[in-house]
Parts: sequence; C-alpha cells; structure tokens
Amino acid sequence: MWLSPLKQSDEAWIPWESLTLVYPYTILLGKIANSLVPYAGAVRRYSAVAERSIQPIEGNLEQPEILKQNVALLKNAIEFWRTANRVSDSIAPILVHYSWHCFNSFFIYSMFRWKPYHTKSHGIITILGDELSDVKIRISRNGLFDRLMDTWTLMGVPLAFSRFWPIQKNGKIEFMPNNKYLPDQNNQITLEQLLEFDSWQFQKAVDSKGKNYLIRGPYLPVPVALFNRFVQAYLIIFAASNIARYRPVLWQSILIGGTAEESEFALRSSKAAFDLILGPHDDDAFVPQVARIFDSMEKGTFVLTGEDGKGIN
Repeated sequence: MWLSPLKQSDEAWIPWESLTLVYPYTILLGKIANSLVPYAGAVRRYSAVAERSIQPIEGNLEQPEILKQNVALLKNAIEFWRTANRVSDSIAPILVHYSWHCFNSFFIYSMFRWKPYHTKSHGIITILGDELSDVKIRISRNGLFDRLMDTWTLMGVPLAFSRFWPIQKNGKIEFMPNNKYLPDQNNQITLEQLLEFDSWQFQKAVDSKGKNYLIRGPYLPVPVALFNRFVQAYLIIFAASNIARYRPVLWQSILIGGTAEESEFALRSSKAAFDLILGPHDDDAFVPQVARIFDSMEKGTFVLTGEDGKGIN
C-alpha cells in the first residue's frame, strides 16, 4: 500500500493531544513567546530584508480566536493523518498533504505573526499535464509556503527553497539573498528537479562556505540536510495530492508502477509521507523535530548559537 497503516504512526501523535486543549496550549504559547524575546531584533532585520511584516508571537494574546484557531489546526492535522491511514491509496495523498499543511500552519502561527494575518493561498501551485514529466511546482509570494520558509530561516536554517539565508555576523543573525535558490527565475521547479535534489549535497555546500553560515539550535546534528529533506518531502506530497485529485487516471498508473518513472514516484512519495511523522529513525521526522523545539522552549533552554557555542541573536 502507498500509505501502510502503521499503528506506530498513530501513536506518534499522542504527545500532541494535550495541546488540542486551549489551556495547555496557552501555557506553552507563553513560554514560546518568552523564548523568542531575545530574537526580536533578528525578526525586525529579516522583515526589512524580506519586505514583510513579521513579529514574534506574544504570550499575552488578547484574541482568544487565535488560540482556538491554532488548537483547531493541530486537531485537524492529527485527524487528517489518522483518516489517511484508513482510506484507500486513491485519496490518501490528499489527506496526508492536508495533515502536513495544517501542522505547518499550527507550527508557524505558534511562533510568529504576519500582516495580513491570513494568507490567501497555500503559496504553492502544481502545474499538471497527463504525464509525470509535465509536472511543475510554482512558489508564489506571500503564501503559507513563504511563511514556512520565513519561520525556518528565522530559526537559523539555510534552505534551498527560501529566498534568504541566515548567517551570523558579529554576534547577530543577519540575512542575505540565497544564491543557491532552487526554483528558477519564474519560481518554478520541475518534479524531476525536485526528486533529484540531494539535501546532503546541499548540506556540504553550506558547510563549505564557512562557520558564518552555521547556526545551531535544538535540532539534530545535521539540520541543513534534515530540514531541506522535510521541505522536499512536503512538496513531493503536495504534487502527489494534486495528481491524485486532478489526474486520478495518472495516479492509478503511478500506484501500479506502470512505468519506471511512475514506479519511482510511487516509492518516493510514499517515503515522503512518513517524513512528516516517523522518518527513517523515528526522531528525525518533521513532527518530532518541532517537538524538540517546543520542548526546549517549554524548559527555557532554547537558544541559537554559532559554531563556537556562543549565543547569537
């Protein structure tokens, strides 16, 4: 099956269930806000460079509907995933995508605020044809995907899919244009290029630039490769969900592996689905990594540092 119904993947959501209640989530949000106070200057600098209005979350939110919205987003992420585990492969990618989409929204809106508050789109568009070779993905400005890139960039992670890179300079986090931006000048990337992207090679390219490009946080030792793999997987799932929804005949051909290309995409998209919740070693999937960040904020130990271990902001 494209999405094997693993009991383990359902159980991985159990630690998050307490945050589907408003009161526990409110407590966590206050600790997130306190953890981000030292980085307000970095957020202002990034806002100026990216030409967007972004602010760290505030703990004393006077708008209870925002709290309720984020709690609802997390509930939806969990429910979409669990439902995807119980439906046929014909529609599973659609539900997996919305699970990841909702969790991304929950994560970024637990960290920062943008103006306007709501986006008008996913921020990514799939251009479809009747063959896999026709598929392209276009990244639009100021959509949810851009906000996800904002969040990880502000967390100190260089991404091939972000227009800006974080660097450390004189004890501060600064931001520069990304000269390795993967999409083309039209902000498009073909499905073939997306599948060929090697996050480990990108990690090496960043490492080779020197220590100013390396910012450490409460992540695993290879955050650049890891988080670029997450973004790659998210885009693969987005493409798969659109094919399943709008080109069902092509999706059925992919599921049976009708050609070498279709067989490869069936395997790659299936693997990408589990980068959300499980990953090859359980703790290096996307959801557990966000849990590591929130856990450090809850304990008051969240800090971004340079290679020398000294805090930067």
